[in-house]
Amino acid sequence: MSAKRLPVASVPALFCSALLCSASLPAVAGINANLGLTSEYIREGISQTDGNPTWQTGLTWEHNSGFYLGGWASGLDRRYDKASAEADIFAGFYQPLSDYTALSLTATHFTFYGDNSDEQNYTELGARLLVDDSWVFGWRQSEEYLGTNSDRRALEASYTLQTGTFGIEFYGAHYRNLGDKADMGYSDYLHFRIGLERTWNQWDYRLTVERTNLSSSRFDAGTLFQLGIHRYFNLW
Repeated sequence: MSAKRLPVASVPALFCSALLCSASLPAVAGINANLGLTSEYIREGISQTDGNPTWQTGLTWEHNSGFYLGGWASGLDRRYDKASAEADIFAGFYQPLSDYTALSLTATHFTFYGDNSDEQNYTELGARLLVDDSWVFGWRQSEEYLGTNSDRRALEASYTLQTGTFGIEFYGAHYRNLGDKADMGYSDYLHFRIGLERTWNQWDYRLTVERTNLSSSRFDAGTLFQLGIHRYFNLW
């Protein structure tokens, strides 16, 4: 598998596309950071900024043993609460299984800042199977998701087609509320995304269109478009 950046936590949540997740470890340990702007922060098909642009930044340390850890943060402007920022910390282990497959295990703690938003903090565990630098099959599960009494499970799959300097991602996920439907307002929903990404020097450019089957008026989750530009820095 070719050497690419390890997953950043946006995509902890993100996120995690084959472009960012199907990453082999570098030969040595390293630290990289990223800083960028996005036209809208979309997490799991739901807008977190009510259609407004925001900043995002992250820091990741990678070791040649396969262990990695880091942090990621973004501004928030959600329509249903006063949260103003999200800051996540994550740790994981990446293990090649063959020349064409690898396994990534990750734990992420999500923290929210703003009026009473700290009650939404939660931790998520995840596992992803990476195949041939193109396919990603993932499972994620969290307890007391966003401060509710419900656990939540996500099953996801993506395929990335590399065409020269561009990558085209096709992503789908199914999210299921494992508790009372009233806690989240849904029992389950589907999320689809098509993304176009280009990395040039230390810059990443990403354009996505996303769709869920949730009510767009209640969850701010209709058909959403996102343009993001991030600058990466190799610190060590």
